[in-house]
Order: sequence, then C-alpha cells, then structure tokens
Amino acid sequence: MRLNPRGYTLIELLIAMAVASILITMIFQIQGARQKAHAKQKQAVEMQQNIRAAISLMKREIRMAGYDPAASDGLDNDLTAGIDDAGESAGSGIHIAGRSMIQFSYDNNVSTSIDTEELVTYRFSGTDDATNDGIADAGAASFGRRTGAGTGWPVAESIQAVGFAYAFDNNDDGNLDTVDGTLNGEIIWAFDADQTGQLTKNLETGSDLPVPVPLSAIRAVRIWMLARTREPVRGHYDNRTYTVGDRTISSADGYSRRLTRTTVYCRNMQL
Repeated sequence: MRLNPRGYTLIELLIAMAVASILITMIFQIQGARQKAHAKQKQAVEMQQNIRAAISLMKREIRMAGYDPAASDGLDNDLTAGIDDAGESAGSGIHIAGRSMIQFSYDNNVSTSIDTEELVTYRFSGTDDATNDGIADAGAASFGRRTGAGTGWPVAESIQAVGFAYAFDNNDDGNLDTVDGTLNGEIIWAFDADQTGQLTKNLETGSDLPVPVPLSAIRAVRIWMLARTREPVRGHYDNRTYTVGDRTISSADGYSRRLTRTTVYCRNMQL
C-alpha cells in the first residue's frame, strides 16, 4: 500500500469531519431517545405499582367488612350468660357508602365492639377534594386511609379520581338485585347520594332507587381509581376520556394515566 507523502487533502478532511459529525449526532439522538423511553417506562411502572398496592389493600380490607364472629359463633363472648345475644354483635358492616368514599368496620379481635383500628375510611382529604366529588382539586393528590377519627395516611400518590358503587341483595334471596329482576340480568350499582345511611341513587341512570336500600344489604363494592404520573412525560400527549363511576374525566396534557376498575365481594355481609 502506497501512502500519500503529502498527507490528507482538505476535501478528505471535510468528508471525514462530516461523517464523524453525522455519527456523533446519531449517537446522541439514540441515547436521548433511550433516556426518554427509560424515564417514561420508569414513571409508568411507578404509577402501576402505586395503584396496584392501593387496590390490593382496599380489596383485602373491604372483604372484611361486616366480620362479626361473636354474633354467630355459639359462644358467650361477653359473659352475660347469653349465647349470641344482642350484646354479642359488634355492629360491624358498611357505614358510609358514598360514590367518593367508603367507611366500614369489622370485629377482628372478637371483642364484641368496634375498636379504633377496626373502623376504616378510604377517601381524599377535605383539603384535596373540597367538593367531595372524588376528583382531586389540584389535578392529582394522595388518596388516604383513616382509622377511627384519626388523621389519615396516604395509600396511593398522584391519584386524579376515585369512585365507589355498591351492589345489594335487598330481598335476601342470595343473589344480587338486577334491573329486570332475573338472575342473569344487569346488576344494579348504587350509592348513598346524601349520606342518609341508605343506598338511594342508581349509578348507571342517575335516578333515585324505587325504594332506599339499607347498607346492611350491600354484598359487593366496585372501585374505580384513576392514577397519573407524577410529572408530564416528554413526548407524550393524553387526550383520552376516562369514566370513573358516574363521572367523565377528559384529559389534554402530557401526563400518562392508568384507570383501574375492580369488584370486591363482601364475604361477611350476608352472615
């Protein structure tokens, strides 16, 4: 191979520099795209884990609503010489069945009374949801769990909206009530619109129930939770519409969102 004793020409240097700058630009672009994809994936995983943990906790505790073993265990738990008498019941069950909050209790330690840690409330704080409609006033907020009358603590961060609805067995035939009264008909989902201690509003139609339903007839709870990423995701635009209970939420920003809906069957409410 013969070498050019005069070195490289100006044209050759310019070509080499152009090729090198193209390669460097491509490397930076690929690296930037990878970083954006990684950041987006990280926020999405964080959001998914956040909402999954909250839903898992809520399902586990709501299943315990109405747990009142002393009322039906055949023992004289309160030592009043009466077996399963009126004093045996702790009065556990669902106490508030709102569309944006739920409060329930269970007698976990068989004390025939509801202790502070056995009365559980899930809701946004009044500061984060002043109108109590289940939609965070600031776009997203912590969703909290409270026991007794104490201060709540967050079970999920960056939650935009939550919703609850309740299915019931008002005639106590062992089946959830349906619109047409048949076994395989459309289940009626309702909520207590005015905190009267009864289910009063049909969630699907928005109309009043023909007859208010006592909360003791609730057999299942449906939960909606709409979460979003902590920060907008670069290169992402969300313009979808989400249905959370009976509310419709439209988005038009760079946040990524995830809507989860699940149904919990209250295995202790029919006892």
